[in-house]
Amino acid sequence: MKRFICIFIIILSVISCGSGASNFSQSNSAVTQSLEEKEENTDLSASDSLERKLIVTVDIRINSKDVEKSYKSIEEKIKEYNGYFDNIESSKNRYYLTVRIPKENLYSFINFVEETENIENKNINTQDVTDTYYDSENRIKNREVLLEKLRNYLREARSIDEILKVEDRINTLTYEIETMKGNFENLKSSIDYSKITLNISNREAMKSNTNIYNKYLNLISFLKEFFSGILFFLVGFTAAAIPIVLILALFYYICFGKIGLIKKLYRKIK
Repeated sequence: MKRFICIFIIILSVISCGSGASNFSQSNSAVTQSLEEKEENTDLSASDSLERKLIVTVDIRINSKDVEKSYKSIEEKIKEYNGYFDNIESSKNRYYLTVRIPKENLYSFINFVEETENIENKNINTQDVTDTYYDSENRIKNREVLLEKLRNYLREARSIDEILKVEDRINTLTYEIETMKGNFENLKSSIDYSKITLNISNREAMKSNTNIYNKYLNLISFLKEFFSGILFFLVGFTAAAIPIVLILALFYYICFGKIGLIKKLYRKIK
């Protein structure tokens, strides 16, 4: 009798554990599906009331008689406005700069450049990324909620198989969140710090240098053609002279050389 009762208790325990694991799996799937559906159906209908998120890029071309002075002036103003250089390229009579300026100081910086430099061309481009910004923000929050739920379920898991499945989902979700956060930070940086491209050059000096350079190239081209002509003439002359020299040598050999036909004829006449 006792043996029968023990077997009965074991069977009930197995059924209970199986049911619990099944309920756990179903509950986990339901929460995952619910949160992911919420993520896909994020409501941005009220985006008009949200702060607009704009990426502003500016391209400015400057003609300066003193590019070093212009560069130093702009460098000081960038520091004053808490900006920084992304890239600096320089050559004689030219600077090519890529800088980042906080969005709140952008137009003050542009006004400064317009007042102090001779601007040849200016282009301002604005990209509205409001929907992308808030959609990314909400997706990250929803996935973080899902991650927390999965961690809670992991503590309640009753089988090795269930633990492995939940841990695999947690690892995948953690990687997705980190990637999304990295992309989101790049987006925020592009919004908070506007990109400005500055092309500073001394047009007159560059034009003068270009003319001198062109004259130099023309001289080199002339010398190349001159010496090429001489070389061509020498090669042609040599190619034409060799047969003549050979013919003359053969004639001399036959008439005056070892054969000496002329010599023999002269002796007979004599």
